[in-house]
Amino acid sequence: MSMFGTNHSCTRKMKRTLIIYTVAAVFIVATASCTDIGPVEISYSTEQSEIPTTIEWTEIDLGKELINMKDMGVVISGGENPIPTEEWDDFKPKYPWQKNIDRLLLFDSTYLYRSPDIAADCTDCFTIIDYQGYTWLELATVYGAAYVPSETDYLEPEEGYLVIKTIQKCQLVFYKSGSTVYELTDNKGNFYMMHATENGEPTLNVVLPTGWTLIKKVISEDLIIAPFGGGDYCYYNIVGDHLGQGYHQYIYADDVYPSVEE
Repeated sequence: MSMFGTNHSCTRKMKRTLIIYTVAAVFIVATASCTDIGPVEISYSTEQSEIPTTIEWTEIDLGKELINMKDMGVVISGGENPIPTEEWDDFKPKYPWQKNIDRLLLFDSTYLYRSPDIAADCTDCFTIIDYQGYTWLELATVYGAAYVPSETDYLEPEEGYLVIKTIQKCQLVFYKSGSTVYELTDNKGNFYMMHATENGEPTLNVVLPTGWTLIKKVISEDLIIAPFGGGDYCYYNIVGDHLGQGYHQYIYADDVYPSVEE
């Protein structure tokens, strides 16, 4: 079993001047053409990955994200010429790009520290692309999904079903001590923390697969959820339920995901 908790008193010095306001890149929206996302064809260690020795937390703001419907890559506005917030509503990307959806976030702050597949000892830690006159940071890559108890719609699972998406995204999520949180578990040693809702307040009134439970509790210590995989990797499992509530996995029952029994 692996778990990661860190005191919020991390060193708050900036290693670079780029300021990023981001919601978690897990909030991926797609057209019907990608609702048949296939199984996860990679495996990764559930060892905690390396994170920066200095962390610059940012408060939650609107994350202006795009998803590439061909390769499932996600980018976020950033770099030298990010799109202004006042222009975002009228911005209309063209295929294969489309906007991600806005979500109500439940954590307190976040830190995005590099693009996927960039080494942990990086100096220039973000891959930047130019698109429609603005600059964007490569943020996340989707590797597939698992469906519980069986296949359902990738974006809108049925009642009693969950979709577990595996992504790579080098980002920390912070919940402060005293926060009310919603914890999902399969009661087999895997735990997931709710990070966002689609339509307002989080709720326990969700129909889950057999054996799964969702509880509401207050945490007594600061909690940082960080990626897994060990070394330079930044893997996350992100769960979605039929109400549009999203969860980060932060405790694993096995040393490898997917487990050898799956």
